[in-house]
Amino acid sequence: KATPEACCQRELQSREGMFVDKEACLSGVERFQNRQGCYTVILNSFETYVYLAGALAIGVLAIELFAMVFAMCLFRGIQ
Repeated sequence: KATPEACCQRELQSREGMFVDKEACLSGVERFQNRQGCYTVILNSFETYVYLAGALAIGVLAIELFAMVFAMCLFRGIQ
């Protein structure tokens, strides 16, 4: 069974990266082939950064809450 060139692993994960071993990949050696689908790779990278995004959102929420309380205190001080 022929393996497409797009399934071969590259040293850099980009289209311009050099192949690890193109001949072995095309001949069917699984060690040099990418076996994960796009959905799995995207899901794994999303799971890596989801906690960072959550922490950032909580930090922004805390700053906004502090600013709102500070604005209310200033408004009460003017009256």
